[in-house]
Amino acid sequence: IKEHGRTITLRKKSAGVYNTTTGTLGSITTTDYSIKGFFFNFKADMIDGQVIQRTDRRVVLDTKLTNGSDAPVPDTTDQVVGGADVVNIQRVEQIESNGQVMCYLLHVRG
Repeated sequence: IKEHGRTITLRKKSAGVYNTTTGTLGSITTTDYSIKGFFFNFKADMIDGQVIQRTDRRVVLDTKLTNGSDAPVPDTTDQVVGGADVVNIQRVEQIESNGQVMCYLLHVRG
């Protein structure tokens, strides 16, 4: 991340509040977090056309925000925004060393 990373955005989505009177769910809200990370492609032999599609990529995300605070854990309801790219998270892996999360490895599509 130090060598290849740049500032990108982790966009967390939160479900709206359920209104018991109307029986409807409120609007989904988003919160953007500034974080270091980088995109890279899957190796060609990993692309199966179903689980991993030709246009899918990977993202490595730091565990800290650019302001130094802990980053929220990404999940499959979130998006990553980098430049003109807005991608949806398909899968999240935590890369750990000695029980401590070092970074997040994301499978993204978009």
